Amino acid sequence: MPERTTAGAERREVWCTLRDGTRLRTILRLPVGSGPWPALLLRHPYDVTRDETGGPVSVDRLVGAGYLVALQDVRGRYASEGLFDPSAQEREDGADAVAWLAALPECDGLVGMWGASYASETQFSAALGGSPALRSMVPSVTPVASGLDGFRFRGGVRELGSMFAWSHFAIAPNAVARIVDADARSAEQARWAEVDRRLMSGELFRPGALDADLDADATVAWMRDRLREPYDSPAHSVGKVGADAHGIDAPAFLVGGWYDVFLGSTLAMYRRLRARAADSGTPGPHLIVGPWSHDNMTGRIGGADFGPSSSIDDLGGDGDLTAQHLRWYDATLRGRNTLDGVAPVRIFLMGADRWVQLAEFPPAGSTELALHLGADEQLDREPAAAGSASFDSDPADPVPTRGGATLLFPPYEPGPLDQTELESRPDVLSWRTAPLADELVVMGQVSAVLHVATTGTDANLVVRLCDEHPDGRTVVLADGIQRGSARGVDPITGAGPVAPLTPGRTEEFRVDLWSTAHAFRAGHRIRVDVTSTSSPRWEVGTNRFLGSNPSQGDVHEPGVDAATLTIAFGGEHPSRLLLSIPPATTAPRTT
Repeated sequence: MPERTTAGAERREVWCTLRDGTRLRTILRLPVGSGPWPALLLRHPYDVTRDETGGPVSVDRLVGAGYLVALQDVRGRYASEGLFDPSAQEREDGADAVAWLAALPECDGLVGMWGASYASETQFSAALGGSPALRSMVPSVTPVASGLDGFRFRGGVRELGSMFAWSHFAIAPNAVARIVDADARSAEQARWAEVDRRLMSGELFRPGALDADLDADATVAWMRDRLREPYDSPAHSVGKVGADAHGIDAPAFLVGGWYDVFLGSTLAMYRRLRARAADSGTPGPHLIVGPWSHDNMTGRIGGADFGPSSSIDDLGGDGDLTAQHLRWYDATLRGRNTLDGVAPVRIFLMGADRWVQLAEFPPAGSTELALHLGADEQLDREPAAAGSASFDSDPADPVPTRGGATLLFPPYEPGPLDQTELESRPDVLSWRTAPLADELVVMGQVSAVLHVATTGTDANLVVRLCDEHPDGRTVVLADGIQRGSARGVDPITGAGPVAPLTPGRTEEFRVDLWSTAHAFRAGHRIRVDVTSTSSPRWEVGTNRFLGSNPSQGDVHEPGVDAATLTIAFGGEHPSRLLLSIPPATTAPRTT
């Protein structure tokens, strides 16, 4: 259906009053003509006025298509009243906002939501808070699956860089600006500036720095307190869906990026919502994943250009991202047949640089390919003879973060950056296949099983899957981290044993690299890099077991220890990389 003009459309700024009397600034955009109309709601803490003319989804086009659009600052942010309590406030507030919007005379009683990151969390929170009028959601790059798998922690290691990027840069400035008393505001600004100085100098990424004395502003202090909570603390489940998605009744269209810090969470929510639909007989979720990061959906990222169809402005000729939203809303809010014949999953196959349509992800009939680590840096389908390789892990000289699925700050950028410089370091071990005779498509989950011994009492293990080009460039596709003492910790609930490693004893580490979709071209090599640090992305470990709660650290006994890590392979220690290979019919060879 052609999109209509917004000329003459009405704009209002109004208050949405919550159950406790707090008022939230809400911008209403009304279509031309007479309603009532289905409504679309966006809620986040980043100043919704920016979304009126910017952002990945065009508000003008939503209004032009006949939707009442509401843009709302959440409690305690920008023009809204109240105190901001991240995530904890959004179930009740979100349910109140949906009910308020549905009851407006201009609304027909049906509400959809959209938005990325925190604005995806507000969607799930509203649904779980009890919102019968909420009939459709489009959550993008969402962190809601778990606080322990790529939000605050990953593999038992604190996501230090991402948490600083969010709390210090995205949240703290407005929190400081809202302080009414001038002297108090000036003092808080000084604390923010000191955090900023230490952050940009790298001081805050040294081992133990987060647990040392720091007169931080309130936002960073909040973040630090959350990161000090034990793995199984209820604080980490606030705002998260967890393992059970049965409270999510509204159909969801999920949007993700291969280089987004919340890729794992986005795919986990897709799997849980798909299982929920199978159990209930309701329509399943849709999914689109592109070569995008958390805030870059142009298809040009990390020095790579995946072609014009990789952008949200094109999407392979299937309409841009706004058109995709409208197609979803027309089906789920208006009962139109706009999804007939539309594949529920569309993923961008990097390397081949094209979109693939699927019934599910990973595609049915996929198989697992094991590539074994061996001598002389060889990575092969056949098990290797017994051997080992070692490197020294020195917390005083961590391996810097370079690309990957990150959410950091300049000069650290996400994406398929060249790893060659890092691979020349003595504390990075690499294994690679022979040049491939034919194209090999990897599509789905990636993991590594490594047998490791350390001279310390704890160890972090970072693993990267890379594509080594014939010219020597090596670009990162996926990565992950695992702390040895937290191998038994459940990545959703945080339950499970935390125990030290025994120096010299070989232990099995399973490292989750999440997922990818990539075509390794003929002549390229599959490469896996192993090290112990990636800073500032992940907290640098001390190589020392710090007790039953290593997330807090031992501030009473500061210090770090260098340690030697040995990767055993072959024989009784089959260290290997595990790749998901789709059926040949899913991804035919690109000509």
